[in-house]
Amino acid sequence: MTDGFPYKDIPERINISMAHHYCGQQMQELFENSPLPIRPITMHLLSAPGKGVRSSLLFCAAMDREGFVPKEAIAAATAVEIFHLATLVHDDVIDEADTRRGIQSVQNKFGKKEAILCGDYLFGLAFVAIAEIYEPYGDCVKTFAKTVSKICLGELRQHRNNFNRDIHLYDYLRTIYGKTAALFYLSGYGGGLLGGASPKELRSLGEFGTYFGMVFQIVDDCKDYILKDKEALKPTLSDIGCGVVNLPLLMAYLKEPTLRKAPFTLELIQDVQRLDGVGDALNIARKYEKKGKRLLDGLENKEQSLKLEALMTQVFQPLKVIK
Repeated sequence: MTDGFPYKDIPERINISMAHHYCGQQMQELFENSPLPIRPITMHLLSAPGKGVRSSLLFCAAMDREGFVPKEAIAAATAVEIFHLATLVHDDVIDEADTRRGIQSVQNKFGKKEAILCGDYLFGLAFVAIAEIYEPYGDCVKTFAKTVSKICLGELRQHRNNFNRDIHLYDYLRTIYGKTAALFYLSGYGGGLLGGASPKELRSLGEFGTYFGMVFQIVDDCKDYILKDKEALKPTLSDIGCGVVNLPLLMAYLKEPTLRKAPFTLELIQDVQRLDGVGDALNIARKYEKKGKRLLDGLENKEQSLKLEALMTQVFQPLKVIK
């Protein structure tokens, strides 16, 4: 950023490792220099950084044959990560979550009103970051703005379907496309745009991002039924408590329709485990994975293709899935 961050001093092309470093440094300086009323909250958020999956996707999509990315990708990745963090802060208010990324959630530590205002502030920061690359990448800014509305609609669809035992598979997939996959699409598309991808490759990178996002969300849903809170870095019982019908539960409903009448309790989690709802959900995730990998076959930059494939494969690791 231009305020407090030496954006102009960064080389025009940098390797991905350094791009991650600069992205983290940019976020840290932005949060440390936040206005005083909100600085305690932004500093709290810095204490538990995310894994940077979306920024990794963006950098891989932007890389050239030598493994370098343009410096504009740093601002784009920073925008994506801050925007994602803003959605998490708001999500925790809606779900009344106590923890996030292994620490107290903002709403739990500072209050709901503060969390909502902090999320709004982070949305503003994200747009400031994306504005750094406005010229000559106006399409990226437009796509970013559209992504905001898609994510909000996805979250709204999920909220309206809470405790809806009659939800269909199509409704679930449409919801996660908006709430999760849209930002992954932006990361793939935005990275490709900054990296000078051809129109055909740009479409492939965007679509790959969508499939990646679908895989990511399905695997994340499965964590509720397999991992403990410390392993998942989130309250694993939160979805059931909020009445969220995620894919493992939906697959159990399809196997045993009478479960649709069961209350959203711990016993329902045991039913999902008994019916192997997680295994069925992961089978669908693997189908999206295969679709994404097929898109990578058309990329001319084979090193880029390998990195993107490995990045999506890593999503399954927390569940120790044998592929």
